[in-house]
Amino acid sequence: MNKPATMRAWRIHDYGGVERLTLDTVPVPAVQEGELLVKVALASVNPIDWKVREGYLRKALPLSLPRTLGRDCAGTVLESGSAAFQTGERVLAVADAGRDGCQAEYALVPANAAAHIPASVPFEESLAFAISGTSAWMPLAEITTVSPGMRVLVHAGAGGVGSVGVQLARHFGAEVFATCGPKNLDFVRSLGAAPIDYTREDFVAAAGPCDVVFDTVGGEVHRRSFAALKPGGLLVYINAAPIDPRIDPYPPRQDVRVVSAQIRATTERLEAQLELAARGVIKGQVGRVFRFEEARAAYDLVQTGHGRGKVLITTRPE
Repeated sequence: MNKPATMRAWRIHDYGGVERLTLDTVPVPAVQEGELLVKVALASVNPIDWKVREGYLRKALPLSLPRTLGRDCAGTVLESGSAAFQTGERVLAVADAGRDGCQAEYALVPANAAAHIPASVPFEESLAFAISGTSAWMPLAEITTVSPGMRVLVHAGAGGVGSVGVQLARHFGAEVFATCGPKNLDFVRSLGAAPIDYTREDFVAAAGPCDVVFDTVGGEVHRRSFAALKPGGLLVYINAAPIDPRIDPYPPRQDVRVVSAQIRATTERLEAQLELAARGVIKGQVGRVFRFEEARAAYDLVQTGHGRGKVLITTRPE
């Protein structure tokens, strides 16, 4: 396939609500050594995308505007600046946080944050194992080593990160509990966790005492999670809602560990998850796929915080 001169991309020219997203026509980027140009089949809409759009992360992640959003995609290599990848190969990839993202018809990504997608794993399901999957993999497979007999509590177990976290913890042999809304109880149970309806159940009483609590929510949930840990336990969390300022001193318990997971996608981390997916050990959970032109609606769904699995936009025709 010949490389086109231009492409469509969802960009922001200023911070704000979903109306700030504009579908622009922009040049297709040039490939440098160590990079891949991917013809995007599908791109994720992750919670971090709307937070970036709103400007909540402008200090931690300053951007030059306009900027194409979206951190990860699945597609085929159009041009390769790496000997590890050939044109036409199916890849899962994560864009550099400091550059344009993947919510476009073509995306420029670093080769060291890309992985070949096994033939048995569909494009849609593979995207569960990019930003979302790595956000579960690092806390549960690297920061702590979940092992048989452990009790693990995963917050927001029906979401993109939580649904992978539940499956990984179960695969590692833990007894898994997961908070979710009432509509997702059966879904979370099907992933291998004992579901806890956060609207009417106390997760401390239902799950504790735990060896590990994986917090993807933050705020008041983070504060209460300390009570769900056994002595020597670990509270590991990813960037979510701000930590409750009423926690003073922090952490409130000296007999537990607290780790903020700094997520970084690498080829090795993506490959480890995709290998498990190819074996049928874990399965990418896809909640909804929107047409490319419906990106704003995809953002609206993700921003509710009640989505199930991954929310995607596709460039492919219906």
